[in-house]
Amino acid sequence: MLTTIASHGNTAAATLPLQLATALETRRVGPGDLVALIGFASGVSSGVLVLRL
Repeated sequence: MLTTIASHGNTAAATLPLQLATALETRRVGPGDLVALIGFASGVSSGVLVLRL
Protein backbone atom coordinates (compact mmCIF):
# COMPACT_ATOMS: atom_id res chain seq x y z
CA MET A 1 0.00 0.00 0.00
CA LEU A 2 1.20 3.47 -0.89
CA THR A 3 0.07 6.62 0.86
CA THR A 4 0.79 10.20 -0.19
CA ILE A 5 -1.27 12.21 2.31
CA ALA A 6 1.77 13.09 4.45
CA SER A 7 3.65 14.59 1.50
CA HIS A 8 0.78 16.03 -0.57
CA GLY A 9 -2.20 16.44 1.77
CA ASN A 10 -5.73 15.57 0.74
CA THR A 11 -5.71 15.56 -3.08
CA ALA A 12 -9.31 14.26 -3.44
CA ALA A 13 -9.96 13.07 -7.00
CA ALA A 14 -6.26 13.20 -7.93
CA THR A 15 -5.20 10.77 -5.18
CA LEU A 16 -5.22 7.52 -7.18
CA PRO A 17 -3.42 8.91 -10.27
CA LEU A 18 -0.89 10.60 -7.95
CA GLN A 19 -0.23 7.36 -6.08
CA LEU A 20 0.11 5.38 -9.31
CA ALA A 21 2.59 7.95 -10.68
CA THR A 22 4.54 7.85 -7.41
CA ALA A 23 4.65 4.05 -7.44
CA LEU A 24 5.93 4.08 -11.04
CA GLU A 25 8.56 6.76 -10.32
CA THR A 26 9.87 4.90 -7.26
CA ARG A 27 9.78 1.58 -9.16
CA ARG A 28 7.43 -0.05 -6.66
CA VAL A 29 5.46 -1.22 -9.70
CA GLY A 30 6.44 -1.76 -13.30
CA PRO A 31 5.42 -3.27 -16.62
CA GLY A 32 3.45 -6.50 -16.21
CA ASP A 33 2.48 -5.85 -12.57
CA LEU A 34 -1.13 -6.25 -11.51
CA VAL A 35 -2.27 -3.13 -9.61
CA ALA A 36 -5.49 -2.42 -7.71
CA LEU A 37 -6.59 1.18 -7.31
CA ILE A 38 -9.10 1.36 -4.46
CA GLY A 39 -10.89 4.53 -3.46
CA PHE A 40 -13.36 5.43 -0.73
CA ALA A 41 -15.26 8.69 -0.33
CA SER A 42 -17.66 10.23 2.10
CA GLY A 43 -21.05 8.61 2.43
CA VAL A 44 -21.29 5.16 0.94
CA SER A 45 -19.21 5.48 -2.21
CA SER A 46 -16.25 3.41 -3.28
CA GLY A 47 -14.53 2.29 -6.44
CA VAL A 48 -12.04 -0.36 -7.49
CA LEU A 49 -9.97 -0.65 -10.66
CA VAL A 50 -7.63 -3.56 -11.28
CA LEU A 51 -5.19 -3.17 -14.15
CA ARG A 52 -2.08 -4.76 -15.53
CA LEU A 53 0.66 -2.26 -16.28
